[in-house]
Amino acid sequence: MVEQLELYSLPLFGVLLIADFGLRWTGTARAYALNDSLCSVAMGLAYAAMSALVRTSALLALAAVHSIAPFRFALDAGAMTWVGAYLAVDLAFYWFHRTIHEVRIGWAAHVNHHSSQHYNYATALRQSVVEPILEPFFMAPVVLLGFHPIMVLTCLAANFIYQFWPHTEIVGALRPLGAILVTPSHHRVHHATNVQYLDKNYGGTFIVWDKLFGTFEPEVEQPTFGITHQLDTHNPVRATFHEWIAIAGDLSRAGTAREVLGYLLRPPGWSPNGPGQTSRERQARALGER
Repeated sequence: MVEQLELYSLPLFGVLLIADFGLRWTGTARAYALNDSLCSVAMGLAYAAMSALVRTSALLALAAVHSIAPFRFALDAGAMTWVGAYLAVDLAFYWFHRTIHEVRIGWAAHVNHHSSQHYNYATALRQSVVEPILEPFFMAPVVLLGFHPIMVLTCLAANFIYQFWPHTEIVGALRPLGAILVTPSHHRVHHATNVQYLDKNYGGTFIVWDKLFGTFEPEVEQPTFGITHQLDTHNPVRATFHEWIAIAGDLSRAGTAREVLGYLLRPPGWSPNGPGQTSRERQARALGER
């Protein structure tokens, strides 16, 4: 079921990419860069390979969790059960996405998705080879609610497919849909390095989670895309592992267990000696300077 959904989505991805590429030549949005796009495609292929490799293990692990759920929905349950499963998966994705931004070892796995200074459908393909290993852990609570593992993984795949289309500069806020759904405007904020935009708009399909949990930020000023310390490479291997290498360097200099845990589990930019460069610290300083 998951494989069929992913296969059927490929033509849609192709149509969106071609349309986005073509429309950029007639507007003011920034064009695609070949070396940047090829880097993104290479990381997307690595992600797809890893996803296929771990899918069976993830399904078996979630099936073990499902076996101890106090109540279990059948896989052929009605439409409302699928709606409930999708909502639960999207909420679990919100917390997964927030965690991999705000815990440094999670950020090491996710940063490559943000490392492009372009924002387009090639960038949407720039995915992590580690995230398919981490995602099932965050889906376990959904399975414990009684939703079948195949149902959960199918909803997760549909959620991932939805997240492809907001990666464009040529679509605006889409009111009133933007009051509920994640739109390109919301996701441009998420990919921006502007201080007020850092660590905002984590939602996969529904933006309401960000509004409920205090991480929503509207698009006001022009976003600058990429990461706070921009990469100077289009090598997909370096783009994938640069933050892991940085963590290893910090750990080699750590003098205490507190520092080791801080470098691993605190937000990116954390410093053991006074104020650091975490998103929240930078935002607080920016507010103080106003």
